[in-house]
Amino acid sequence: MGKMFLSLLVLILISIKASACYSDYGCPVGYLCVKPPYSMKGKCMKAVDEFGLPTYPLPRSDSIMPRTERDCDFDTDCPIGFYCDRKYGVCIKR
Repeated sequence: MGKMFLSLLVLILISIKASACYSDYGCPVGYLCVKPPYSMKGKCMKAVDEFGLPTYPLPRSDSIMPRTERDCDFDTDCPIGFYCDRKYGVCIKR
C-alpha cells in the first residue's frame, strides 16, 4: 500500500461505533482497523480524506499484522482540523 497512501489517508474515530478489531476484515465498510504500534488489536475507525470526507477503501491484506510505524508524531503532521492521536499515531478529526 505504501507510505504515500497512508499519509493521504486520514482517519476519524467514531467513539460510539468504535469496536475492537484484529484486521480491516473485522470492520464495517468505510472503516479500517487502526492499531497502536506493535499491537495486534486495534479499533475500527472511519476512513476519511484530508478534507474530512468519507472514503471507502478496500480492506488491506497486511492489516492482520501489527503496525511498525506511526503516521504522525505531532499535530503539525496532520491536515488542518485534525490532531495526532498519541496512542494510535494517526490523524483524528477534531
